[in-house]
Amino acid sequence: LSDFRGKVVILTFMDTNCQDTCPLTAAQFREVYRQLKQDEATQVVFLGVNVNVEESTVADVLETTHLWRLDEIPSWHFLTGSHAVLGPVWKDFGVSATHSPDGNSIMHTPGTFLIDQLGQKRWYISTPFSHTDLTLPLDELLLKHIREILRESYR
Repeated sequence: LSDFRGKVVILTFMDTNCQDTCPLTAAQFREVYRQLKQDEATQVVFLGVNVNVEESTVADVLETTHLWRLDEIPSWHFLTGSHAVLGPVWKDFGVSATHSPDGNSIMHTPGTFLIDQLGQKRWYISTPFSHTDLTLPLDELLLKHIREILRESYR
């Protein structure tokens, strides 16, 4: 995260083999990026951390990035590595990752973290993908909080 100081970081944890929640999160990230104004977009980084150590090569995350069209976001980064490298990151963010009962994917803590320009965790959003009476969908919540954080930096 220190590489991104001075930027608002949108951070999530993804399984490169996921067939449900992770691709939906990717779609929401693309929508957020599309709605950011040009001056806002230059101040925001989208960051994914792989939770699937069995599909953790650079080729694996590149394939997933293309499949989920995250390469449409110029500031997208998808971090990967061995369990020894990724495990401490998962722990720092309270993320658990285990095999699904069918063994075809990884069950992991869903959600998105917003980290401010100083590297402080500011928000955790637990993946609402659609509007309810109680909350906005993920893309709207992210935009709202990104803009709040950016406004604070101008005060």
